[in-house]
Amino acid sequence: MKTNWFNRLLLSYLPVFFIITLSLLLMTFLTLSEMSKKASVRANNALSHNISKLIDNKLADIDSLLLYEIQNNEKIKQFFSDNPKENRHYTDIQASSALKELLQNNPNIDSIYLYRTPDRTILTPSTLTELNDFMDSQFVGISLNSRVPYHWTARTLAPQMTDGRNAQRVISLAKNTNLSNLSILIVNVRVESLLGWIASMTDNNSTFVHLNDEHGNLIVSTEAGPDGKTSGMRAGSVLSSSVSEQTGWIISSGTLNGGILEFVSSLFYLWMAIASVIVIAGLTWIIYVSRRQYRPVVTLMNMISGARKASPAHLKTEKVDEFKFIESSIEELLDESNMLQEQHKELSVYHKRHLFLSLMEDGNATANFGKYLEEELSRLGIDQPVSGSLVAIVEIDHYAEFAIQYRSDQHLLKYILGASVKELVENKPFTVWTEWISNSKMGILFLFHQQESQQEVLECCEKLRDWVANNLDFTVTIGIGPLIHQLELTAESFREAVNAVGYKSSLGMNRIITPDHVVSKPKGELFKQLQVFRIISQSFRLGDEKWEDYYREMYQTLEDQLYTHDDLSSLMQVLIGYLQKEMAELTEEPNNVWIRDVQPSLLMALEEETQDEIYNAFYNILKAAFDKLNKLRESKSSHQLMHQVKIYIADNYSNPDLSLTHLSDEFGLNAKYLSRLFREAFGMKFVEYVSDVRMEKSIQLLIETEETIQDIGRAVGYDQSLTFIRVFKKHTGETPGQYRKKNSTE
Repeated sequence: MKTNWFNRLLLSYLPVFFIITLSLLLMTFLTLSEMSKKASVRANNALSHNISKLIDNKLADIDSLLLYEIQNNEKIKQFFSDNPKENRHYTDIQASSALKELLQNNPNIDSIYLYRTPDRTILTPSTLTELNDFMDSQFVGISLNSRVPYHWTARTLAPQMTDGRNAQRVISLAKNTNLSNLSILIVNVRVESLLGWIASMTDNNSTFVHLNDEHGNLIVSTEAGPDGKTSGMRAGSVLSSSVSEQTGWIISSGTLNGGILEFVSSLFYLWMAIASVIVIAGLTWIIYVSRRQYRPVVTLMNMISGARKASPAHLKTEKVDEFKFIESSIEELLDESNMLQEQHKELSVYHKRHLFLSLMEDGNATANFGKYLEEELSRLGIDQPVSGSLVAIVEIDHYAEFAIQYRSDQHLLKYILGASVKELVENKPFTVWTEWISNSKMGILFLFHQQESQQEVLECCEKLRDWVANNLDFTVTIGIGPLIHQLELTAESFREAVNAVGYKSSLGMNRIITPDHVVSKPKGELFKQLQVFRIISQSFRLGDEKWEDYYREMYQTLEDQLYTHDDLSSLMQVLIGYLQKEMAELTEEPNNVWIRDVQPSLLMALEEETQDEIYNAFYNILKAAFDKLNKLRESKSSHQLMHQVKIYIADNYSNPDLSLTHLSDEFGLNAKYLSRLFREAFGMKFVEYVSDVRMEKSIQLLIETEETIQDIGRAVGYDQSLTFIRVFKKHTGETPGQYRKKNSTE
């Protein structure tokens, strides 16, 4: 009974729906079929025209070849000359050889022979005979007696003309070789060659092509049998034809028999009319059935209008849908109830989060705030007195990758993380309170009620870290603050926990970080790295492989210090700045490589989270760029010379007379030309480069030896100590004495 109304509606509309749908599908199919047929006609027109062009071009090539041989082949010309009969034997042999060569070079030609009219002699590639004894004498006679210009003619050769093979269908052309005595050259081309040309442009599975002569006789067809007859051809309709401009032959093409589909397509307008009638009849039936089924709805509307004290006329005037009205009224009540429940939940969650964040803020350590906290904790179900608190910060490692990988499941995974914390602290002498303080950080507040056990907190955090690493596709780093004995001072523990987790770039990810770990290493200082950055940048620009040693030395210094990710990012940006400054001194091509490829990659590498990841990313990028720049240098013809100059400077920097003039004498080059090559290779002037080499050596001597400043100056090429001190201060910003004193103190 419950499904009776539904069945009635279903049986009323479903058959009509299927009939209309099938009719529309039929109309669509017929329309597409008609469009396909028109497209096929256009394609066949193009095909016929192209095949006609192809055959004309092929036959024209053969015609041109014959004309060329008649006019230029001396062997053939001698055959038709007026030599005495006793002198013709040698010329006949030479002409036969020429015909053989012509056949070998033109596989489309089936046979060729010459006819000399004065002595009625036929010459083939293999025989010399008289016309009366020649098997194809009839065609020779027809050609000689023809009153129309010679043209390509389709015919069948006798078996004797095909070396004993079956009768061969060919197309033949006669060419005049001597107008004075009407001598001719006759060439035969196999019909199979025509078929091959046609087949190369057609699909025999769907398309057929007929080639007929000007009288309508079939020459060749893609559907013809082995005997050349068309009795075995599959039925198909000719869609287009084209007439050859050269031969007058007719090329016809069309599609093969499509069976019942072609029959259906041929009655396109009839089927479209039948389908249209079916659609109109179906729509009429739907309207009729809808009006009939609407009567019970009218009755229900009248009953509802009576209960609502509204007349049917009133409903019609205001166009009120009673079912819609009842449905909307119930939905409004349900929506209002759900909204109130959601608002209550949201307010509770918001209030709890607000209380958590207020507890983590400074400036709340007042007596009133402590009392307020006790009241609010009591509302949250924490009735026991709080003797101490501790804050832990759980940060998701590689959060950018996490956000991309779990675009739609982030909230679920964060909920699982919070639930895991609560599950791990069951039966522990403390209560936990978790809140997400940012997209990547979750704060955990441990509230102690009796005894305060910081070790148990560490164990719970370690279990949480291990569980996430083994069961989820990401890891977390947890920073733990110190134990606080006054609840209103919890912000101190929070601040230390945030500070601890901030150093994970140096200490590593997927671990626990406590304040003890933070104080175990000194904080990193930016300015101590500037000198190393400068040396790295200069070595990198000069193509000196020692830059890798300096880079590793810098990293060892970084490993011994603590950096937050922001500090580390700022530090490496300074290195990028030094490198950018040095690379700007190079020529345009290496500088473009730096700006286009290297610098953007280095800036992108700063998004890595840990110190090791940033170091490795920078090293790989710089190493690839260094190799690429070296290849650019090596591609220059002057690279080997500049390399020798560089070695010479390294060996003779202590020579006070080392100058461009000295080098030009040493290497036999013009000083200005040498200066230009040096700047192109190393991106700096010769004087600056020599000064840098001397200053690096002097710094080494100041640190490693006890020699006087004057002796060190002479050792690096400065006879005057004042000149050495001036250059050193310009290079380092300090005098040699100040530099030695500072570094010996450190």
